Amino acid sequence: MVTSAPLLLVAPTRLGAMGRGAARWWGAALLLSLVAAVGLSETSARPAAELLHDSIVAAMRHGARYYETFRDLARAAPDASDARALPPTLAAVSAAVPNWAMLLLVGAALAGLVAVGVQRLAALLAGAAGQVLAALLLVAGTAAAALLWEQAPHAGWAALLAAYALLLRRADRWGTAAALGCAAAVIDPAALLVPAVMAVLALHDGSAREALGWLVACAVGAAVLACHLWTIAAVVPPMLEPLPELIAPPDALARLLGAALPGVAPGPAAALLLLSLLGWAALPRALGTRVVALAVVGLAADGRVAGLHSATLAAALVAPGLAFAPDAIADLLRGAPGRRRITVTRVTR
Repeated sequence: MVTSAPLLLVAPTRLGAMGRGAARWWGAALLLSLVAAVGLSETSARPAAELLHDSIVAAMRHGARYYETFRDLARAAPDASDARALPPTLAAVSAAVPNWAMLLLVGAALAGLVAVGVQRLAALLAGAAGQVLAALLLVAGTAAAALLWEQAPHAGWAALLAAYALLLRRADRWGTAAALGCAAAVIDPAALLVPAVMAVLALHDGSAREALGWLVACAVGAAVLACHLWTIAAVVPPMLEPLPELIAPPDALARLLGAALPGVAPGPAAALLLLSLLGWAALPRALGTRVVALAVVGLAADGRVAGLHSATLAAALVAPGLAFAPDAIADLLRGAPGRRRITVTRVTR
């Protein structure tokens, strides 16, 4: 079988090796999913503002303590139930430095993510056109993470550090990525899904040492969460909460669309999200599998990790995935021709 040259990538996608029947089924499923995404996605929502966090940081800058301030302010704060499970890590750092220093730190983190992402994604694309497209989409994803941080600092830092961890992780260099995943989990316990997903995929790849490193990162984040919940329960007794539903909350997808593709209408945003996941899934590298796994698990587990929202963990990586979608679609179209080609050979005796 002769394979056509890729459009933008340096190598064919995973879909290029499909048979004709499988390619037809995948193409039909993609078409139906796009139609359903455009028709059924009616809302997109920005994450709720962390008002209590801002008030606690302002009080801590004047000498107040975190848990006593939480107890005093949580009575009137509308987001007290959501903020209850957030450790004081980010509040302590924000209170220790002035606003301009925090802005510089966030700006440096965003610029570093663009630099790391461009270096990692440029190696996957063959020509300048694809590399420029990926760079622009990466900037768009980084801008979405910046807007998410402005609205919800914990969710913004979790999405930013999760993107760092996935882009920096390599089979032979995963230590820094595991440390970043641990930092994300310490800031926002919803990001415990990052080292958990990475550990499972490392075990699937047969790398027990890497899996152990990710499990250690997950254990550190879980220990911080357990200590925080024990302390907050002594200060503010918990209220009885309803049991979580068996399926993902209906607003999980809307939250991801609003965070990853701000300003885009819900229907087109859902279609773009689907194409992005297709592009990442078709990528013939381990990076694509990990991005898709984090996005899917984040949506499915939204509201289940200490009641926190995990749908936005992959928000910074949704836009860059669109750079790989053209090759994925092209390989599907090449693999599903309308007619079977028959070659007739005439033999003369």
